[in-house]
Amino acid sequence: MTAPPLDIPPGPGFVATVTAATGIHRNGTKATAQLLITHPGPRRQHETLETVTEGMRRLATALHLGPGDQPAPPIGRQLMLSRGRVALDYGHDQYVMTVPQPSQDWLALVSVGAGCRLYLTLAPLALGADRAETMRHLTESLERSQLMWGTTFLRRRLS
Repeated sequence: MTAPPLDIPPGPGFVATVTAATGIHRNGTKATAQLLITHPGPRRQHETLETVTEGMRRLATALHLGPGDQPAPPIGRQLMLSRGRVALDYGHDQYVMTVPQPSQDWLALVSVGAGCRLYLTLAPLALGADRAETMRHLTESLERSQLMWGTTFLRRRLS
């Protein structure tokens, strides 16, 4: 479920490197597309855990995410799709975040207008984390009020 880090041109106070992963939560006959945004911790000389955490908070604010212990707020149509590639508009005036290789099932859900639950954790998650480690990280992040979330939708198809 983890993907390689993405170098994102930072906006004011954003984190330069984040990771994104997609998944589908199935509950009986209902399926929900999911997008997880995390960071691997400080990776550049000028970064500290505090500056990275603050950058993730600013990213969560820019995306209008709410606390993970409250109902997920609708955050608007932040996803864009073109030729099987997905991007997330995170509020930068020149750049968007490319979502690495979502599955065909994930693309199909988002393409028909299903909501995508977007999760963002403030605490770092190792790049090689497996599913069990990721789930434990999400649980611990929620317990520590370090999980933010919201529901987004596909904005439009790009030509």
